[in-house]
Amino acid sequence: FGNNDAEDDQQNLQENELARFSHELSSEEAAHVKFDSLSIMISEWSKFFTDPDKSMGLTTPVVLVELKSDEDENDAVTNSSGVQFLFQKSKTGGRSAYQDKDDEKNSEKEKKEDVVKEGGVEVQVNQLSNGNLSVIAKRCEIEEGTMVKEMSEQTIVDSLRKVMVAWKKEQLV
Repeated sequence: FGNNDAEDDQQNLQENELARFSHELSSEEAAHVKFDSLSIMISEWSKFFTDPDKSMGLTTPVVLVELKSDEDENDAVTNSSGVQFLFQKSKTGGRSAYQDKDDEKNSEKEKKEDVVKEGGVEVQVNQLSNGNLSVIAKRCEIEEGTMVKEMSEQTIVDSLRKVMVAWKKEQLV
């Protein structure tokens, strides 16, 4: 958790997971404090991806959705928080200059394509029942026909990895 070895966060991944970080804590009291600290850091970090003045390197624009705590989802998780980076259609995805503007078939096809979800990345911070913490980055808003945006996913995961290193160093102070 929080070291630079890229393979560590790639082990034991489940379906649609992009990275998994875990951290063991010693006391119940510290778990709540550490969970809150990590949750705040992830929330603040995620906002950089929507700030037009910051260059985070995403090739696809995103909208952020804060995740609410869902304690009933899993018995092993006692508290959770997180954020979804929902990919948006890029401005270059419009009509081609070669398309006939009066062609109804093309406009109907475009309407159907608009319905397909663009995908995204969910970053979830979990406080586990054993007191440990985990951070999971996984694909979200995926359905048949969704184009996976691997470059943007990788940019988010690489940045998350750096944030985890920074958070770990902050805990040592």
